[in-house]
Amino acid sequence: MNKIITEKTKQLVDDLKSICANHGLGNDGNEYKIITEVFLYKFMNDKFFYEVRLLDKKYSDSAKIEETLKGLSDNDYEFMLLQLPAGVAKLKREHFLSNLYNSQN
Repeated sequence: MNKIITEKTKQLVDDLKSICANHGLGNDGNEYKIITEVFLYKFMNDKFFYEVRLLDKKYSDSAKIEETLKGLSDNDYEFMLLQLPAGVAKLKREHFLSNLYNSQN
């Protein structure tokens, strides 16, 4: 299991490096910053969804977790955020990776 995660992580970093190189940022000091920030944001997003799934069985289906969270009322969403343990980023719905991806260009 750890070997698979390590390989996927290395592949993610390699993909980010190739994207930076394709856009003229290869071997630049900002390449490191970009890769680090993207990687950490992906980690925070994944950790958020993992902790939400641990809260309740209705969030357990990972394919539908975003749709479930988007369908919650504002009060229910805020209540769910209050139940998350300390140290977990409390993301607003507009900060999900899918929303950021869909709002690009």
